[in-house]
Amino acid sequence: MDASVIVATRNRSRFVSALLDALAAQVLHAGTSWELLVVDNGSTDDTAHVLAQELDRGRLPLLALHEPTPGKSRALNLAMARARGDLWVFTDDDVLPDRGWLGAYISAAGRHPNIDGFAGRVLPKWLGDLPGWLHTEGPFAMPRGITNTRDFGLDEHRLPREVIPGGVNTALRAAAARRNGAFREDVGPGTSIPYAEDTDFMGRYTQRGGGFWYVPQALLHHCNIPERMTKPYVMRWAFQAARCQVLTATLRADGVARSAGVPNYLWRQAIERGLAWLFEPRPMHRLMLGLRLNTTLGQIRGYRELKNAREPGP
Repeated sequence: MDASVIVATRNRSRFVSALLDALAAQVLHAGTSWELLVVDNGSTDDTAHVLAQELDRGRLPLLALHEPTPGKSRALNLAMARARGDLWVFTDDDVLPDRGWLGAYISAAGRHPNIDGFAGRVLPKWLGDLPGWLHTEGPFAMPRGITNTRDFGLDEHRLPREVIPGGVNTALRAAAARRNGAFREDVGPGTSIPYAEDTDFMGRYTQRGGGFWYVPQALLHHCNIPERMTKPYVMRWAFQAARCQVLTATLRADGVARSAGVPNYLWRQAIERGLAWLFEPRPMHRLMLGLRLNTTLGQIRGYRELKNAREPGP
């Protein structure tokens, strides 16, 4: 079998329905064999009904799985245990793949037999009016994790080793994915560490010498709901993303002086960034300083949690 498309979902039936329509419209070469594994991660909406309807329609090679315990990583691990394709294509439930998306991955895997990892292009689809302060380009551009953008140009190339494309639009050969092991089930949506399950998984792959070939024709659009287009969300995201990076060791400073378990440079950075934010009169500059401040505060929180976890209880 050429490919397995792997999706975990929880309480997003509206998005799942649109995703299924987009996958049913894929244009593939004759003889292509693939499967779609969708894991319902304990949804309480009508996700199960949407999947049952799709099975009745029979237009997709769908395997609908159920993982009742909340945790995206649990759901992904269940799907990987059942996947049969030579190439495992990971994506999210709130995306809209272009018609040539899956075919582009399968074609790239065939043309580059010595490469195990592939990453596609991700552009945002805004499901509301884009506020004037939310820039996607230029000096005030929001981080790509907020805008849901993974755009490395229009030409195929090998991504630099330090670039970890994440899980929204990434593929690994099955053999490489199995060698990489499972997703950490203490990390990801549904856990106390809600981000970084994908960067942890893909980061382990690159740390073991794996690389990613960028396939811009494997294009999808990531749906951004209005709730994500608010300043409070942006600040919460910056804080949690930094906290999770520390807790998963994606970003961690070793061998530096610490106070209360936190690298001293972070305490200094928090004071400097806090004062700069407090006295900055220009709105966009203040917004960017607020993002940097919340990033620092999130890292401090992560280190504090690590210290508390290591200390014995009473």
